[in-house]
Amino acid sequence: MRFSGKAVLVTGVASGLGRAVAQALAVEGAQLALVDRAREPLDQLVSELQKNGCEVIHFVGDVAQEQTSKEAIGLALRQFGKLDILINNAGINPTGTISQTDPATWQHALDVNLKSAYLFCREAIPHMIEAGKGVIVNTASIAGQRASTGESVYGVSKAGLIMLTRTIARDYGARGIRANAICPGVLESVMADRLTRMSSDQVLARDQRFAPTVPLGRLGTYEEIAKSILFLASEDASYVNGAQLTVDGGLTA
Repeated sequence: MRFSGKAVLVTGVASGLGRAVAQALAVEGAQLALVDRAREPLDQLVSELQKNGCEVIHFVGDVAQEQTSKEAIGLALRQFGKLDILINNAGINPTGTISQTDPATWQHALDVNLKSAYLFCREAIPHMIEAGKGVIVNTASIAGQRASTGESVYGVSKAGLIMLTRTIARDYGARGIRANAICPGVLESVMADRLTRMSSDQVLARDQRFAPTVPLGRLGTYEEIAKSILFLASEDASYVNGAQLTVDGGLTA
């Protein structure tokens, strides 16, 4: 198992991609520290993983707050004695053009999607430097690589996250720390924590509209993206640093 004995902290795990990542890591033997603001689904996930024999702790908090990063990483260090891998997955997507996005919504999206990754990286990197190694994977998006209609602040925040990843790779690679970004395309269901809610009929219509635009002819799954994240986090990607791994079925080809 690739992650046996590895201490991994993942943010944004209560649903969707984060949940799939946590489940995949557990199968591969990781010791998990999970962070989310949604207590009930987080508790359910932890219970599920523990029943399957995973060593897991969790922290409920707002990832955009500095105190959350300090306390969550501190908890992981006390429990596991180290932090090998950090996966910044928390994110929201309030849709809208610039003129449709009010300042409060704009700032909130930047705080959750970009500032939170900065805070957790800032807190984790000194411990990784002390250990002489570490891995960071940030969940970005193809929206951070090219403009998407009606996703102004989402695209800006993900573009910033990609550059944050690249600067970390450049600044800390010589200290044994790798940092990479995963850039998913359109997935089969809407992020559960998006500010925009959609009915089941709207989700189906969305899927049917987008699927034909993908060269593979279908939308991606959370499990497929999780596999790519685990690749970047593993020693299989030991010489991958500062990369943007696009996983979109060829949509941006």
